[in-house]
Amino acid sequence: MTIPAWMIPAIILVTAVAFIPTLSAGFVNLDDGDYVTNNVLIKSGSLKQLLITPVQGNYHPLTMLSLYINYTISGDHAWSYHLFNLLFHLVNCILVFRLVILLSNRNAIMAFTASLLFGIHPMHVESVAWISERKDVLYGLFFLAGLISYTKYADTGSKRQYLLTILFLILSLLSKPAAVIFPAALFCIDLLRKRTWSFKLFMEKVPFFILASALGIIVMLEQKAAGATGNETFSTSTKILFGFYAIMMYFIKMIAPFKLAVFYPFPPINQSLPIAYYLSPLFFLILAITFFYSLKRNRVVAFSILFYLANLLLILQLLPVGSAVIAERYTYIPYLGLFFSIGWLIARSTMANGSKAYAIIFLITLFFFVLTWVQASVWHDSDTLWDQAIKTQPSNKAYSNRASLLRSEKKYELALDYFNKAIQLSVIDYESYNNRGNIYFDLKKSDLALNDYRKAISLKPDYYNAMDNMGAQFAILGQYDSALKYESQALLLNPDHKPAYSNRALIYMKLNENEKAIKDWTKYLQFDPNAADVYNIIGSCYQAMRKYKEALISTNKAISLNPDPVFYLNRAYSYYGLKDFVSAKRDAMFAKQHGIQIPGDFAKVVGMQ
Repeated sequence: MTIPAWMIPAIILVTAVAFIPTLSAGFVNLDDGDYVTNNVLIKSGSLKQLLITPVQGNYHPLTMLSLYINYTISGDHAWSYHLFNLLFHLVNCILVFRLVILLSNRNAIMAFTASLLFGIHPMHVESVAWISERKDVLYGLFFLAGLISYTKYADTGSKRQYLLTILFLILSLLSKPAAVIFPAALFCIDLLRKRTWSFKLFMEKVPFFILASALGIIVMLEQKAAGATGNETFSTSTKILFGFYAIMMYFIKMIAPFKLAVFYPFPPINQSLPIAYYLSPLFFLILAITFFYSLKRNRVVAFSILFYLANLLLILQLLPVGSAVIAERYTYIPYLGLFFSIGWLIARSTMANGSKAYAIIFLITLFFFVLTWVQASVWHDSDTLWDQAIKTQPSNKAYSNRASLLRSEKKYELALDYFNKAIQLSVIDYESYNNRGNIYFDLKKSDLALNDYRKAISLKPDYYNAMDNMGAQFAILGQYDSALKYESQALLLNPDHKPAYSNRALIYMKLNENEKAIKDWTKYLQFDPNAADVYNIIGSCYQAMRKYKEALISTNKAISLNPDPVFYLNRAYSYYGLKDFVSAKRDAMFAKQHGIQIPGDFAKVVGMQ
């Protein structure tokens, strides 16, 4: 069949226009801090550390490298990150087109339909619009390229295509651990191609399984260390129902993508499961019957169902990761199987009438295009994102994240109201207690703050964030022994928790234990090497110890990073301690000329009065 030249440009144009709202979007308060805005490794320029350090329990160095490139282009401005996400997605649309052309023996209608649906389906917005999901569009690129090269290998036996498939798997694995399911996807292609099931067929998959297993083990260990795995709240039978429910809901939302949200919570533990969970095994049974029926008559539908299920296998919450029962980003690759069948159904039902096929595709495209534009607009900022989640899928996480934004805007009463709703929806959400405690901290309601921190720690005994906050609260109350106890415990649990070093250092300074304070401030600088104010504080610690030469070195470093007039006044004290009165007066005059109030006694001794 001849492939019309206009198809790929049309797919790219329609998809690009549908996602235009993302290009003016910013970062959101959901992982973007860990991946970009607060990621010291990206900002320090240490590529070696960036490429070997996991983020949130995941190891994906190619993804982090791509984000580093974005940082060199636009820094903390989000436009280049969103542009890259969209460009990767557009490339993926082309790869889907090419893959379906190969799998369908050059059926243009099938390829056009599947690629267009892949490009503009609303459930794919999360993967494209969310900067932290760069890993989705990047691993998808290499995953799809690997499927293309494997299809060529299956059709021709080319060793070059086989080696290319291995290379693409490695690149996909280094972009997102979800690529470990790649070997299963290859068996789906074998099924469609009616390849003979033999020892040779399995042996050729061995390198893929070895690579996938190796990274899978690494990621499992990292996830465990990060505390992201394991959910003992639900019984085994309930977890199995979660798996069936996810299979059903992803399928339903493929057809009717309404009431979308960034977060879909698990059902409340103190209530019976909704009826949909108990109906979901029946849906799976229907899907299984359809699979076996198609296997004997036409393998297109069987391939579609198997590809859909195989690529969902790792994210069915049979071994719960995180706190969401389903997530829209998990459909990025699995939906390709379903889109393949939709394209086949349209092509088959309109075989003798091409204009009818394009009319159907146009109507489907218009429907999904509008929904995608609207959903892409939701990702404009954190406010719009969580407001929609509260409206469509109210959960403790949605209320809690919205409350954190209100706290940053100093709208404390409204923030408290949202945190109260979050806690009502999940009485075991230790993060909400901790975050509500932070508002009480801001409002100087120390008793209420301490109560919430204690509650958070009782729910999660190794919760170092709450321990750090407890230490800070005790320090404000002047209870320094208790403050040191909690700050030290927080750092014992997480030696990389930067805020605890500054909090403990401030406590040591209050106790005139300046050497210990300097040690903690120095550790802090490992996470933020350009923190000029910290160098200035270290200078003050040395001054308190009458080590003026060391103080001068630290303060000079602070000034080289940021010529703040306050730093000049601090350096004047060091010069005075070294009896360099001329330099002391010069720096004090500079500070005064730039609006800094000079203490009367010091002004007098350096000859400014």
